[in-house]
Amino acid sequence: MQFDLIGPISPAVFSTLVIIAILSVIFIIAGLWVKKLDPAKTPKGFMFIMITIVDFFNKFLGGYIPDKKRFSFFAPYLFTIIIFLAVANVSSLFGLTAPLSNIGVAMSFSIMTFIMLRITEFKFISIKDKLNSLIGPVKVLAPIMIPINLIGEFSTPFSMGLRLFVNLLSGAIIASIVYGLLGWFGGLFAGVLLHAVFDIFFGLVQAFVFFMLSTVSLSMASEA
Repeated sequence: MQFDLIGPISPAVFSTLVIIAILSVIFIIAGLWVKKLDPAKTPKGFMFIMITIVDFFNKFLGGYIPDKKRFSFFAPYLFTIIIFLAVANVSSLFGLTAPLSNIGVAMSFSIMTFIMLRITEFKFISIKDKLNSLIGPVKVLAPIMIPINLIGEFSTPFSMGLRLFVNLLSGAIIASIVYGLLGWFGGLFAGVLLHAVFDIFFGLVQAFVFFMLSTVSLSMASEA
């Protein structure tokens, strides 16, 4: 029997660390450059792209969370989530293993969502309101509703993380089957279409779906 305190890093975790490092460098540089911008001049190049992305995100999210207090609390987290997932889900195009193809990485998003929901409830609603939401409007049915609602508290973030894993895994399986059936030569041409569909289109769609589910869940949690 062999016991390793620190084992080898899996390809998916390695890809996650690489993506985090790259995004951190990009946004640190963007943050430093923003301080040097002249408000009277239109930004160009890299900064124009960064400002356009952030401005589009703020306007889009503002339509769903108009309250400024909630917006300022949710926006940084949700922006980080959608940017990371968008990059992670297309990372296989650049030779990296898709991070979300590892169930451990995918489930970490479930854990983050669960913790964020609890923080949101603690910040925006009282303990009394939270308990009332678990009990339900009919007090007599409390023994039935409390277990059901507690299951919902855990199942929602779990299903969100599982959705990410299953969609990435299914795409990889389908691509492997096509490569196996067509062989190397046929797979080479089919691979262009497969990667365009699974890595780009479906990957970005899944990032957006997780972002929207997180937005709705956090908004509902903040209003009990």
